[in-house]
Amino acid sequence: TVLIENTPAEGLKNEHGLSLFIEHKGKNYLLDSGSSGDFLYNADRLNIPVYDVSACILSHGHYDHAGGFGEYLKDEKAPSVYAMRDAFGKYLSGNGGLHEIGIPETVLAYSHKFILIDGVTRLSEDVFLVPHTTKGLSSIGERTLLYKGDKPDDFSHELALVFRTEKGLVIFGSCSHGGAENTVKEAKAAADCGRVCAYIGGLHMKGKKEGEEICIYSDSEVKSLSDFFLSEDITVYTGHCTGAPAFNKLKAYMKDKLFPLSTSITFNVG
Repeated sequence: TVLIENTPAEGLKNEHGLSLFIEHKGKNYLLDSGSSGDFLYNADRLNIPVYDVSACILSHGHYDHAGGFGEYLKDEKAPSVYAMRDAFGKYLSGNGGLHEIGIPETVLAYSHKFILIDGVTRLSEDVFLVPHTTKGLSSIGERTLLYKGDKPDDFSHELALVFRTEKGLVIFGSCSHGGAENTVKEAKAAADCGRVCAYIGGLHMKGKKEGEEICIYSDSEVKSLSDFFLSEDITVYTGHCTGAPAFNKLKAYMKDKLFPLSTSITFNVG
């Protein structure tokens, strides 16, 4: 269930952010919390038990995924949150002028409630937290104007939540800053499984030019990414930082293998 995303839904709140509630083998997982506590408002109206979870995960150290934990962690029922050790670093974006996009102070106040990890972490027999192991990712940070302090971001603060199912792996990539192709390869290696059936999350393809939303990938790059997903027979659910122009370009190639994420929707995979 998409608890919050950029896309509005009647009677619910939306924002630039992402939060997902996942059910797997009788257990619940909360991935990310959007930009604010508004995901809790939506969860209440959707009757989603966000405090009844086996694990809570932050995918990376950006405000639009971490911001809501400031409200969530106020409740004594809230479990600790898994995150990469680098998640609390200083992160900036150069899009629209250099500005900070790291974890807000309201969340830093609860830093003691985070379980910081350094490598692949197994939450259960079939559930994995998978950080990047691919080298040279700072080149992506440089291109996309994302920074870790005064250097291009190498996305060492980013992880994927991976479930192993009978149909193959289900990968939650959240923003895919380090590249969806890299994330897929890393997940296969970590979970010792050669098949991926679904990839869920933003693809970080959205930008702005003269006030208009654009796709920052070239047409050849869009086709290359589509070809990758199609060659692997992966169904993709994407939204948030993908953007409508990029989604429409991907849809032209991927057709019924691509679906939009939007606030309030529930879907089944795996």
